[in-house]
Amino acid sequence: MEATAAEALSKGPYGKGDTLGLDAIPEITITGRLSDYDRNAIIITEELDEQARRKWPTDSDPSRQPLMFFSDPTDRSIELEKYIKEISKGNQMMSKVGALMANCDQAAVWESISKERPAVITGSTTSITCARKGQVVFSVIFNHVTGTIVVACNIGVYFLSLKDFTDPTNEALTFSDIAKNGKRLVFPSVHERGFSLDDCRRFVTFFGKKGYRENFNDSKLFIDSPDRFLHHGTPPGPPRILYLSELQRDYEPVWVVISNGEKIAEWFPWLAFVKFAKDENGGQALCAFEVNLERPWTKYGMLMSTSPAYSLFCGEPDNMYIDISRLRAYSRPSQFRCMLVVVLHDNERVIHVLRQHGYREVTRSF
Repeated sequence: MEATAAEALSKGPYGKGDTLGLDAIPEITITGRLSDYDRNAIIITEELDEQARRKWPTDSDPSRQPLMFFSDPTDRSIELEKYIKEISKGNQMMSKVGALMANCDQAAVWESISKERPAVITGSTTSITCARKGQVVFSVIFNHVTGTIVVACNIGVYFLSLKDFTDPTNEALTFSDIAKNGKRLVFPSVHERGFSLDDCRRFVTFFGKKGYRENFNDSKLFIDSPDRFLHHGTPPGPPRILYLSELQRDYEPVWVVISNGEKIAEWFPWLAFVKFAKDENGGQALCAFEVNLERPWTKYGMLMSTSPAYSLFCGEPDNMYIDISRLRAYSRPSQFRCMLVVVLHDNERVIHVLRQHGYREVTRSF
């Protein structure tokens, strides 16, 4: 927000050498702040794989694993680049991105460029998810476009609109402030919303690149014309889970959210929501299933669906946990992939399909 449009859109030597400022600025800030908080913590982003692997835990005992943060510093970079170019036409050198956004209808411009609504879900985001001793502790998702923040932790899921980016009190924001001044975000059940058979099958997943459609088809989750149930084929990553929340209530309903063999930063934040989200009655709102294909597809040498032998979800039914040490075997841990399906807890029409295929429920594994 404090960078000029020119700075946000420029390429620099950071990371892979062609990384835009809109990607580098949040990542540098996040890694610096988290390192100051705990120098022994492991921070996983696409640019920091080598640094993370040097400190990676070798012990599969979760009680001996360090504090770990998974971050997607800028989700939807391509759309955000187009967005900044649009709002900064003729004024890239001097005006800050935050000021340019304040002088336009942020949500309307974003929805026009991305062709997706609502911006509060589909907008560009920064996310951080914390794991400790085999358990997910919290997830934070900040929407750059709408200036809103969502936090999922052990007292629930909270949603807050931040003040203008120039307001210095944003810097002192704590979770207590979010819980006190924000709104508890509900994930309404199928029955509360009212439903039809087709509603229950409406899903959102990623089909935007080669190999994803083939991976999805082999899952056999939808055998008969799946595209008639598809909400959108190039959705956001971390905030995709919010399609199941009340934020989607005034729009076309979505009942199933799928990670179609995507990288860990895209779906790992969902785990905190599965663990902590509540429905309208205060009960468990979401369930998660891990898809394991007999003929797994790969992307850049990484399995797109993982069998229990490679899965992060480990342990016996009464003692489940995430084994982060398994990622040490990969030269690029941030590229680890999974096919994860998240559904509303009472969406029986989809849950019976998942169980019919023998896909493993991992709801209580983290």
